[in-house]
Amino acid sequence: MTQHKFKINHYNFSGTELDDLVHTEAPHFHFQIIRPESEEKREKAIAYLKEHNKIYASFMLTTEILLFLGCTETTYIKSPTVDFEPDKLRSVLYEATNWFREQIGQK
Repeated sequence: MTQHKFKINHYNFSGTELDDLVHTEAPHFHFQIIRPESEEKREKAIAYLKEHNKIYASFMLTTEILLFLGCTETTYIKSPTVDFEPDKLRSVLYEATNWFREQIGQK
């Protein structure tokens, strides 16, 4: 997988830090990187996401979660949203999960 297919943008919205994993090819899918402080908080976050039918990916050996935020015209998260095919989201989420796993494995 090419190194440049995804990137991580760092944002600060009103004092709240957000890491956004973004697909660099159009359409641009955005995934918030959630980093729970403990396994217990991770379990609560996943329960909340399931209860509210959110699209996310979690990992076996780390507490991080990738939460689907939306799809935009550009890699900037506040750019206009665009429609996308559900199959495209599934494909990109799979690729994003693998890319992110490689990144955290390199730390």
